[in-house]
Amino acid sequence: MHGGLAVHLCILFNLFLCHSFLPADFMACTISPIVKCNNYGAITLSNAVTKILETVLLEYTCNQNADVDYQFGFKQGTSTSVCTNTFKPVVDYYRRRGSNVFVGFADFSKAFDRVNHVKLFKQLLSDGVHIWMM
Repeated sequence: MHGGLAVHLCILFNLFLCHSFLPADFMACTISPIVKCNNYGAITLSNAVTKILETVLLEYTCNQNADVDYQFGFKQGTSTSVCTNTFKPVVDYYRRRGSNVFVGFADFSKAFDRVNHVKLFKQLLSDGVHIWMM
């Protein structure tokens, strides 16, 4: 990358972080379905400057803490049993001290590959979700 361009992108990205603001164009992307094994996956296309920003942020976050102790998915040697064995003592701790514990769980593993997207979009439309939100 040309040095002058890198300086300008650095200033731009620092302003984004400083002001906690990204223009709508940076968040706009095109999601294209791809067929894989009788189902659909998706690929997301974004503009070049957004990809540079994502690469910079990914590099920064990966270097900050490569091994998070409380990450159970997508990490070798962990499973839901590890998560449960960590979770139960935490709940017990707060319950013994009279606190309420509110929890929500979602397992989205491979959910995207199992979704019938035609049926999903028809249901969203029948539920009154505007097409510009999908």
